[in-house]
Amino acid sequence: MKIGINALGLLPGVIGGGETYLRGLVHGFGQLRGADEFLLFTNRENHQTFAALGPNCRRVRCDFSARWNVRSLALTRIFGEQFYLPWRAAREGVELIHSPLDTTVLRARCPTVMTLHDMNFEALPEAANAAQRAIARALVRLSARRASAIITVSEFSRREIMAGLKMSGDRLFVVHNGVGGAYAPAEAAIPESGMPAAARPPYLAAFSSINPHKNMAGLMRVFAGLRAADDCQLVIIGHLPMSGKPLPELARELGIGNRVVFTGYVSERVKRQLILGARLLAFPSLYEGFGLPVIEAMRAGVPVACSARAALPEIAGPAARYFDPGDAGDFGAALADLLHDETMRAGLIAAGRRNARRFSWERAARQTMEVYRRAAGRSGIAAPGLTASGDGDDAMAGLHDSVNARHA
Repeated sequence: MKIGINALGLLPGVIGGGETYLRGLVHGFGQLRGADEFLLFTNRENHQTFAALGPNCRRVRCDFSARWNVRSLALTRIFGEQFYLPWRAAREGVELIHSPLDTTVLRARCPTVMTLHDMNFEALPEAANAAQRAIARALVRLSARRASAIITVSEFSRREIMAGLKMSGDRLFVVHNGVGGAYAPAEAAIPESGMPAAARPPYLAAFSSINPHKNMAGLMRVFAGLRAADDCQLVIIGHLPMSGKPLPELARELGIGNRVVFTGYVSERVKRQLILGARLLAFPSLYEGFGLPVIEAMRAGVPVACSARAALPEIAGPAARYFDPGDAGDFGAALADLLHDETMRAGLIAAGRRNARRFSWERAARQTMEVYRRAAGRSGIAAPGLTASGDGDDAMAGLHDSVNARHA
């Protein structure tokens, strides 16, 4: 089968988890053996960043820009994806188009698959204004109705999508994200060159984004009042939220301006170094469809203090110290435990490495191919709700529900 992957809307270094998903999946496709061919439809900004592809993958450069301005977005997301891409895909003989960033190609001349990572535009109304939410809701609903199949990344997101879009699960499949491959260098020591100069052990690592659901302000308030962390830094990785009080200003108000390091968006290599050097990963997210940094930290042998919200118990399994992100006492106790309780740290490091083995991009690619074949009407999938993580998913779903219940 000849498969088109829609990367027209990807602007490198902006969307975090969505970009990691697209790149990881393409990497996984490159590991597959068989006659299937993958055509990656790129744009001006991301074409060169996909230079290293597997032998079964080929780039098709489209003369569109994904820059975040009205003109570029209108040309790319409307004309490029909805008019040019269907024509170009048909010209290339594409038999199925996969759009991995929450919408689909509505005018395609072949079956389409979309990945809808979560329902954050419904769950986090503060992350966008009313007009942005209405547009997102309309595009996602229309895309979900038109797509031949929908992939999501966790059982939690599957339930959220079914409820939010009032749809059955017969076209909706769970394929967990992967970790490793092109995004995780060997476990050998990595030179410190490239590390932000201000980041010095011991430190807690945390991940921010342009949306406020990562709860960095809550983490900073708990960190400021935690005596057990007096000799530690807090290193916040990624874009800072676009709404709310600026985090550097909040750090100064809390009296921790000299103990918080904001790295901004960093390369995968630097991110990996920052995770490896951390005493622990603090992941206090209020809403998460998956939570890739949790698995990246576990794979690196770094213990995780993790919010008990949304998909996180399903993904982290029994390998995290959970806390209620709305309870400062519970939150602070989790951080203190992983800073100083060596027995707990050792147990969670071992459990984390085992848990991380559930996730790989090659496995995700194989499971995604099954969805493609189902969407194209070829050899089908045994049952709806395909899950990439294999045996033990029922147990993980049960753990997810029990942890959320305890912290409700």
